Amino acid sequence: MPPNRPVRLEICVDAPASVAAVAGIADRIELCSALDLGGLTPDIGLMEMAAKLGIETHVLIRPRSGDFQMSDDDLAAAVSSIRAANQLGLAGVVIGAESDGALDRSALDLMIRASDGMHVTLHRVIDVVDDPIAALETAVDAGAGRILTSGGAVSAINGISGLNALHKAAAGRIEIMAGAGLTSRNLPELLARTEITSVHASCSSQKQLEPRYGQFGFGEYARSIDLAEVTRIKALCADDVADA
Repeated sequence: MPPNRPVRLEICVDAPASVAAVAGIADRIELCSALDLGGLTPDIGLMEMAAKLGIETHVLIRPRSGDFQMSDDDLAAAVSSIRAANQLGLAGVVIGAESDGALDRSALDLMIRASDGMHVTLHRVIDVVDDPIAALETAVDAGAGRILTSGGAVSAINGISGLNALHKAAAGRIEIMAGAGLTSRNLPELLARTEITSVHASCSSQKQLEPRYGQFGFGEYARSIDLAEVTRIKALCADDVADA
């Protein structure tokens, strides 16, 4: 059983049906597109839908797939998306940029200025830099309020030592949120072995499409939200679960 502490649940979603489905369950959402590519910036229609539903929404700002190095064109697109999210009244943005194995401070500063008071989360770029603790200090200094990380491992359950090191280094100055591969089966172990108070999951399932879609390059699977899994994880995050 996890310790008796409140743990906030963030679900990453990339489709209209998923946004609507989790709106009454998750504490907040990370709004994305193309989760099969690790997540990209969502379109304005999805942002507008989240705004109308009123769920706390943090928008992933990632203009292209691949690495996290950002060109001037990438940054221009990112800034435009951040301003759109801000104008819609969404709660926050999820950003990151890397250069030569470290956080790209100038790119971060530009995006944070564009956010104009929105909450800022540093995404999993921290898991690919050379020195995650130095990156944490950069994030704190830049004004970010949260870091999404797997602790430098492929999945959060395998990155517990890294998560604990980041949580200790954060010392209450910035929130460490665990994410990557979390399920209702491994979440109790993660909560028992860390002091993490915020977790991130996709709770998604895949359905195979008819072969014609794959043949034309449109994809072989359709992703959907597993509401039963969302509910199970939410129950594990409840602050009274240890007394149940």
